[in-house]
Parts: sequence; structure tokens; C-alpha cells
Amino acid sequence: MRINGFARVTFALMGCVAALPLSARAQDALRITGGDVTVVCPMTIGGSFEAKTTALSGSVTPASGGTMKGALIVDLINLDTGISLRNRHLRNNYLEVQKGPEFAAAKLENIRVEKLSGKTTFKGTMTLHGQHHDVSGTADVQQDGKAYRVQATFPLQISAFQIPEPTYLGVGVKDEITVQVNLVAAPAAATATSAPASGSR
Repeated sequence: MRINGFARVTFALMGCVAALPLSARAQDALRITGGDVTVVCPMTIGGSFEAKTTALSGSVTPASGGTMKGALIVDLINLDTGISLRNRHLRNNYLEVQKGPEFAAAKLENIRVEKLSGKTTFKGTMTLHGQHHDVSGTADVQQDGKAYRVQATFPLQISAFQIPEPTYLGVGVKDEITVQVNLVAAPAAATATSAPASGSR
């Protein structure tokens, strides 16, 4: 019941990237400067637990047709469920982070945004546990000076990414988890000239 949080974190991050607005000039990359991901894992007996991380990185460049070039990456090794044993099981037995880059991190690419700002929907391709699948969700994008604040949410099916069903003492995690992402992105040129701001603005 600890593993599903994993997958969610990864997807949550991707949702944020997909929501980044196209209002920036096409040649200006938007770099992730801060944020957090929370994966809500409902249990088969009722209740739920959360897996969280602030290990987000990546950049995207607005292109034509609502698409985003680039990717959003979540380091799964830093995913925390609040219980050390559950963390180890999640990383080693379910996410299998030791198998290489496509297992140690979740990546969101081929992002397409429905709207440029405000409440919108997005789609993208998620790479998780060595598998590639399309994901979609909703987001709220707000401009804050030259930066953008994004809140995104999307569902994720653990089985679709061939992640073993997490179970402990007869209690498991439901197949569908929810990924929630809070993200801040700013023009790469701006972050380069004001590096200390990389975290909360």
C-alpha cells in the first residue's frame, strides 16, 4: 500500500508542466524553479496515505498549437510516504528505481495545453517504471510577475505502468491514484540572472 504514491508523484509533476502558459515568447524556455508533488493513494480497506516530494526539475518552451517542447522530471528516489520501511518498499520493490533512469525518475513530455491561462485541461506522455502512456488532467495557471504558478491534478492507473500491486499484511492500494502538483516556472533568462529566487517564487 505504499507503492502507488510513487506513480502519482510522477504524474502530478507532469500535469504542472502541461499547464504552463503559452503567453511567453515561443523562444523563451520556462524553467521549473520550485514546487511540490503529492500523490494520494487510496487503500482497499478505506482511508489513504500520501507520498510527497519537492524533487522537481525540467523546462518547457511554448510552441505553436498549444504544445510544449521539453519535459518535466520528478526524482522518485526522494518520494516520501512518512514511513521509512514503506519508502524502501516503494523504491525497491515497486518503482524499482535501481533499474536505471526510466525507473528512477518520472518524465512528462509531448505536453499539450487547452488554454493559455486560468483553469484549463492538459494532455501529455508519461514515462514511468519504464513504460510510456498518455495522461490527462486539469490545471489552474496564474501569472505572478514573470513567473507562473500552476496547480494541477490528474488520475493515474498503477497497473497501466506495470507496477506490481502494492500490498502489505493483506491491505493494498487501489489501482487509481491521484497526483496533485503545485509548481512555479519562470523564464530561463530571468532565473539565470536571479538564481537565489529558485524555490518559492
